[in-house]
Amino acid sequence: MSYEFYKVLHLCGLMLLFFGLSSAMTLKMAGVAFTGTVKKLAFITHGVGLVIMLVGGFGLLARMGFMGNMPGWAIAKLGIWILLGGGIALAKRKGQIGWPLMILFVGLGTTAAWLAITKPF
Repeated sequence: MSYEFYKVLHLCGLMLLFFGLSSAMTLKMAGVAFTGTVKKLAFITHGVGLVIMLVGGFGLLARMGFMGNMPGWAIAKLGIWILLGGGIALAKRKGQIGWPLMILFVGLGTTAAWLAITKPF
């Protein structure tokens, strides 16, 4: 598959991941019961987004010829992926604190984007 396909796949996963995080946080901030179908939708969306991002990201690395030896920026992005993966639990438990948690998630996403664009190391 092409480089562009993996890039679109990676971005689709990113949108799903942040949709799951933001829905969990919004529900907690609104004081809505985070149970049943609502909880399931947020967790499934987040999880599917993580998997799609991982497949797209490794597909991009393969297309760039980095699979034998992953560069530092890709390892850093994988670490951010792990942190955002655990973010749904943080959003579920501490989502009512709102802005600080949102700034953390956006900061992690922005750092990952910066790493992907600049490839500093």
